[in-house]
Amino acid sequence: IARLEASLDFPDEGYHFIPADETRSRISDVASGINALLIDAHKGRLIREGATVVLAGRPNVGKSSLFNALVGTDRAIVTSLPGTTRDLITEPIDIHGIAVTLVDTAGARHADNVIEREGVARGAQARGVADLIIVVIDRSEPLTEDDLRLLDETSSRPRVIVTSKCDLPAAAALSGIEVSAVTGEGLQLLRCAVSRELSGDEPGRESPALTNLRHITLLEEVRDSLQRAVDALEAGEVPEEFLLTDLH
Repeated sequence: IARLEASLDFPDEGYHFIPADETRSRISDVASGINALLIDAHKGRLIREGATVVLAGRPNVGKSSLFNALVGTDRAIVTSLPGTTRDLITEPIDIHGIAVTLVDTAGARHADNVIEREGVARGAQARGVADLIIVVIDRSEPLTEDDLRLLDETSSRPRVIVTSKCDLPAAAALSGIEVSAVTGEGLQLLRCAVSRELSGDEPGRESPALTNLRHITLLEEVRDSLQRAVDALEAGEVPEEFLLTDLH
């Protein structure tokens, strides 16, 4: 701004308009810093508001056992009978400084029972609004149509794939974080993966500075004004006054 104003105020003293390429470069440098702050603002929102993480999988793959292992208590009923979980079970937990609402859902499958069918529908709704989905696949059994359908449905969503029951012999080679709710193997890796997917960073980094919604809104306005200035430069030579309006 100072150099552009000098060009306006002292035209007879040899201070000429800054070359467009240099001006564009200087504005872009500022815009890059703004964008970096706004990327961190996403992590700030998670720290301020928390995140919803949903466990999803077909019946009897170990979702409720994994839920209890992450929560640290027997919050969900676990049996060998498929379809034990009929409703959403939620519990607040902390994962590397992020407040997480963990949600256990009914097994994703075609259900004839009206109660189980409602539970399956609620699970689908929970997945639709989740910040992150943990897709649980039973590695001790071959993949089923329900597994494949759930993997396809969540392919465009933020997710972490878990292959459960790694304390049992594997029935097929699957890609995912190997976890055993019985022995605790892989739980720390899962927590790190959840934290990384939610925040975009490795766990343990310094908390972002931006958590205030008003600050974020103001910086978004700053970014838009900087972009208007860059667009004006790219459209052709413009008077300093036009650029200064956006920069101010």
